[in-house]
Amino acid sequence: MPPHLIRPRPGRAPALLLACLLVLPASWSLAQTPSQDDLRALRYYRSQNDTVSYEAELRRLRVQFPDWTPPADPLAAIAGAADPSVEIDEIYRLIASGAFDAADARIGETRLNHPGWTPPRDMTELLELSRAQAAFDLALASADLGRAVQVSAERPVLLSCERINNPWRLAEAQRAAGATDEAFRLMQGIVRTCGDADHVTATLEKADAFATPGQMAQLFAETRRRFPARATAWDGLETRLAAGHGQLPPAQRSASARTVAKTASAPVRTNPAPAATAATPAPSSSGAAPLSRSATRNPAQCLAGTSPGATSGQALTRAWCAYDLQRPLEALGLFRRAEATGSAGQKRDARFGQALAMLKLGMADSAARVAAATALTHQQRLDVELWILDQRGVQAYQQGKYERAVAFLDAYAELAGFERRDLAILRAYALMNMGKRQEAHAAFQALHDALATEETRHGLRASAR
Repeated sequence: MPPHLIRPRPGRAPALLLACLLVLPASWSLAQTPSQDDLRALRYYRSQNDTVSYEAELRRLRVQFPDWTPPADPLAAIAGAADPSVEIDEIYRLIASGAFDAADARIGETRLNHPGWTPPRDMTELLELSRAQAAFDLALASADLGRAVQVSAERPVLLSCERINNPWRLAEAQRAAGATDEAFRLMQGIVRTCGDADHVTATLEKADAFATPGQMAQLFAETRRRFPARATAWDGLETRLAAGHGQLPPAQRSASARTVAKTASAPVRTNPAPAATAATPAPSSSGAAPLSRSATRNPAQCLAGTSPGATSGQALTRAWCAYDLQRPLEALGLFRRAEATGSAGQKRDARFGQALAMLKLGMADSAARVAAATALTHQQRLDVELWILDQRGVQAYQQGKYERAVAFLDAYAELAGFERRDLAILRAYALMNMGKRQEAHAAFQALHDALATEETRHGLRASAR
C-alpha cells in the first residue's frame, strides 16, 4: 500500500516519523535507490574516466542510499533506462552547431518518447541565448542596426560584460551609421560597469576613434574613480591617445603623472640613425586590430570549436579566429571559402578579411587589388587603405627611397585626419636622410613639444648636427 494511504496509530506514528526526520541528514531522500537523475553525475564521471570525481560521487550516493548496491558499470546499467542521455547529448550538439530549429524539434520528440523528462533549465536558456546571439550576429553582418538593437534589448545579457565583443561590435555599427552619441553611451556603460580592467582599456581605445575630447575626459574620470590603483596606467593611456591626435594631455595632470605617462606611451618602432644612415623599422601596423571589427575573444578555442565544413556565418567566424591567432595564410584560405558560400554582407566581410590577411603577409599590392574590386564599408576601406599606406611608407624607407616614404606617410596622415606618432618620427628621419635637416629638426621639435621622449631627444640631436 502506498505510504500516504497507511493510517497512522493515534499519538505514535507522527511522533516516530518526526524523530526519524530529526536524526537523518538534511539531504536524505526517503527513496532507497537513486533515480536516473541521481546517477547522472556518476555516469558522467565514468564516461570521462575521472576516477577521483567518480569515487567521490559514489561515496556520496552510498551515504544517501545505504541499501543501494552500485552497478559494476553505471554506463551499461542505463542501456534500457528511461533517461534520454543520448538525446540530450544530441540536443546540445545541435545547439552548438547553430541548428536551433532542429534542437527545438529534438526536444519535442524527446518529451514524447520520455514522458517523465523535462528539458533542464540550462538547456532551454542556452538554446534561447544562442538563438538570440545568432540573430544579433546576422543583424550586424547585414548592417541592420535597428534589428541588432531590438535583439539586444530583448536579451540584455547579449550586451553583458561576459560578452564584451557584442557591445563593442554594436558601438562600431552605431558609429558607422553616424549614431556616435549612442555608441558613446554604450562605451560609457562598459566603463561604468565592467570589472575587467583590460576590457576597460580596450573600450577606451575604441571610443577614442570617435569620441570628442570632452567625452574621453568623462570616460577617463570614471575609469580613475573605479580603478584608482591603476592611476599610472590610465595617465599613460590618456597621454598616448591624446598624442595620437596631436593633442597635449589634460592640463590638470601633475608633473609626476606626466613623466610616468611619457614613459608608458606607445613604443616607436623605428631604429634612429645618423643623418647619412637609414633606419630600418618593422612594419608598424602589422598587428593592429582594424577599427571595423573586434578581435575574437579566445581565437585558439574558437578555431578548435568550429568545423571546417560549417555554415557560411560560422566559416567566416572560423576565418577571423585563424586571423587573430596570427595564422594569416590559413585565414586567407578560410576567408576565400567563406566568400564562396556567404550572403552579400558575409562575402564583403570575407573579402575585407582577405585584404587584411594579405597585409599581414606583406602583400600590399594584392590587398589593394582586392579592396579596389570590393564594395567595402567606409570604415573597412579606411582600415585597408591606411594599412597599405603605412606598409608602403615603411617599405620605401627601408629601401632608402625616402622621398617616396614621405609621400606615403603624408598621404596616411591626410587620410587618417591626424599624424600617427611613430610614423611621424619615421617621416622626420626620412627628411633628415634626404638632406632636409632644418625641416626634419622642426618635425622632431613639434613632436618633442607635444610629448618629450628619448626618441624625440635623439632625433633633435641627430638633426642638429
